[in-house]
Amino acid sequence: METAKKNVVQILMVGVALIMALYHLVYTQWMLIGPIQHQNLHYMMALVLVFLWTFTRQKTTFGKAVVVVLICLSIYATAYMFINYSGLQEERGPMLDLTGQDMFVGVLLVGLGIEASRRSFGWVFPIVAMCFIAYAVFGHYLPGPLQSPNISIDELLVSYGLDLSGGIYGQVLGISANYIFLFVLFGSLLGATGAARFFNQVGMLTGSKLDGGPAITAVVSSALMGSVTGSVMANVAATGAFTIPLMKKVGYKPYQAGAIEAAASSGGQIMPPVMGATAFVMAELAEVPYVTVMAAALIPSLLYFLSVGLYAQFQAKRLGIRMDPSDIAAFSLRAFIHDAPIFVLPLMAIIALLVMGYSPMFTIFWAMMLLLVLNIIDIVTSKKYDQLTKILPAFIDGAVTGAKIGVTCAVLGPIMTTVTKTLLGIKIPQLIVMWSHGSIPLALFITMCVCLILGMGVPTLAAYLLVSMVGIPVLVNMGVDPFAAHMFVFVFACFSCLTPPIALAALPAAGIAESSYMRTALEASMVGAVGFAIPYLVVGRPALMLGQGPLAETLIVTIVGAFTVVAFCMMITGYGLRVLNVVERWCLGVVVALCGLWIAIGHISFLITGLAVFAALFAFQLKGRRKVTV
Repeated sequence: METAKKNVVQILMVGVALIMALYHLVYTQWMLIGPIQHQNLHYMMALVLVFLWTFTRQKTTFGKAVVVVLICLSIYATAYMFINYSGLQEERGPMLDLTGQDMFVGVLLVGLGIEASRRSFGWVFPIVAMCFIAYAVFGHYLPGPLQSPNISIDELLVSYGLDLSGGIYGQVLGISANYIFLFVLFGSLLGATGAARFFNQVGMLTGSKLDGGPAITAVVSSALMGSVTGSVMANVAATGAFTIPLMKKVGYKPYQAGAIEAAASSGGQIMPPVMGATAFVMAELAEVPYVTVMAAALIPSLLYFLSVGLYAQFQAKRLGIRMDPSDIAAFSLRAFIHDAPIFVLPLMAIIALLVMGYSPMFTIFWAMMLLLVLNIIDIVTSKKYDQLTKILPAFIDGAVTGAKIGVTCAVLGPIMTTVTKTLLGIKIPQLIVMWSHGSIPLALFITMCVCLILGMGVPTLAAYLLVSMVGIPVLVNMGVDPFAAHMFVFVFACFSCLTPPIALAALPAAGIAESSYMRTALEASMVGAVGFAIPYLVVGRPALMLGQGPLAETLIVTIVGAFTVVAFCMMITGYGLRVLNVVERWCLGVVVALCGLWIAIGHISFLITGLAVFAALFAFQLKGRRKVTV
C-alpha cells in the first residue's frame, strides 16, 4: 500500500515537472496569458513541484499530511490570484480595504514561499527573509537611526503578496519565470546528454601535457560545465566525481583535490556564455543587454581560471606529481570529435543569437531544440536507443531545480519591498558612508564583507540582490561606475560560496575527497583568492571588462593582470622556476601589490617598480635554479 502511494506521488511529480517544462517552452513562442498571470502560474507550479519533491522524502504520516495541506494551500492561493487578477488590479488599490480572504491569501503567498525555500535550501535564507519581515512589522519600536515608519499590517500584506507590481510578483519572479527556469532546464538537459563527459575530455586534452594534468582537467571541465549549469554544488558533483579521485590518485592531498574542484566550480558562475541565474538578474537591474554582462565577465573569468590552473600546476611541480600514462590514455580523440558538434553548436547558438539581439527567452528555446535534435540524430545513427531514457529525467531534474530557484526568487520580492518601505535602502547606505568616512576603498571593503556574510548558506542570487539594494547605490553615489558596482557585488556573491564557515562549494567537494570540510574550505578560499581581488580591480579599472573601455587599454590591463596572476600563484604555492624561500615569496607579494595598484589606480611608477622587482627575482631564480626535491 505504501509503495503504491509513493508511486502515485512520483507520477504526480513527474507530471507537474513535465507540464511546467512544456508550458515554459511553449510560452517562449506563444505568450498565451499576460506577464503577471504568467508569473502567478509559474509560482503555482514551482510551489506544487517543490512540495511534491519533499513529499517523497517524508518518512512519517504526519509529515506527508502536512505536505498535502501545503500543496492544497498553494493551489488555492495562486488560483485565487489568477481568478481575481482583474479585481485586484483595478478595483482594490494598494491602500483600499482588504477582505478577510484577501488577507489570508496574502499571508499564504508569502508563508508558502518561505516554507518552500526552507525545504529547498535549508534554514539560512528563510531566517533572513523572516528577519526582514519582522523588521517591517516591529521596526518602528526600535530606537535611533534604524527606526522604521509605522506600516500597517494591511499595507504590508498588499505590498508583499497582493501587489501585482511588487512583492511576490515583483521583478525577480518575472526573471525566474522568463529566463532562469529555461536556462536551468537547458543546463540539466545538457548534463544528462553527456556534457560532463565531453567537458572532461576537453580537460584531459588540455591537461595531458602538464604535470598537474588531472587538476587542469578539473579546472577546464568545471569552467565549461559551470558556465552551463550555473550551479556550484551541481557542478562539483558532476565533474568532481571524476576529477577529485583522479587528483588524489596522482598525488594531490585530499583537501587540495577538493579545494581545486570547489574553486574551479565556483568560477563557473562568472564564466560566459550562460553564467547562471544571477547574471540574468544583474542584466535586468543594471539595465544592460545580457550580452554586455557576458562580454564584461569574459576577461575576469579567464584571469580567475588562469589562477586556479597555475595553482594546480605549481603545486604539481612542488609535490613532484607526474601524469600517469593510463590517465592520458583515458582521452579518446574519436569520442571527442564525435561529441564536439553535439555540445559546442548549442553553446555557439546561444552566443550568436544573443549577439544578434534576440531575447534570452527566444535564444534558450532554440538552443534547447538544437541540442535535442542533435542528440536524437546521434542516438538514431548510433542505435543507442537506451540514451532516450535520459532525456525525460533531465527535464524532471531541471524543472525541480528551477522550481526551487523560483520559490526563492518569489521570497526575494518581499525582502526588496521591505528595504523600500522601511527606508532601509536609505539608512544602510548612510551608515556605510558614515563608517567609510567617504573613502571609496573602505566603502568597497564594507560592501564586500556584507556580501560575503549574507552569502554564507544562501543562494548566490539571494546574496547579490540583498547587497545590491543597499550597497550599489552607495558606491554609485561615491563615484564608482554603475556597471562596475554591479559587477563588484555580483562577483563577491558568486564567491561567497568559498568562504568559511559555510562554504557551500566545499561541502560536496570535501565529501567526495574524503577530507576535512574546514581544511578543504580554507584551502579553497586560498585557491580562489584571485576571485576576491578581481572586483576591486574592476572598480579601479573598468576597462578590465570587455566593452567597458578602450580596446587598447583593455588589452594592456589584461596582460598586466595575467602577469600579476602568475606572480600571485608563485607566491602562494612557493614555486616558480624552483622552490621559493620565504624572502622570495615576500618579494613576489610586493610585485603582486604593486601591479595590482597600477591596475586599480593607474600610476605607472607602481608598474615599473613591480616589473623591476620581478625581473631581479626571476634572474636570481634562473641563476640558482636547482633540482626540486620534496
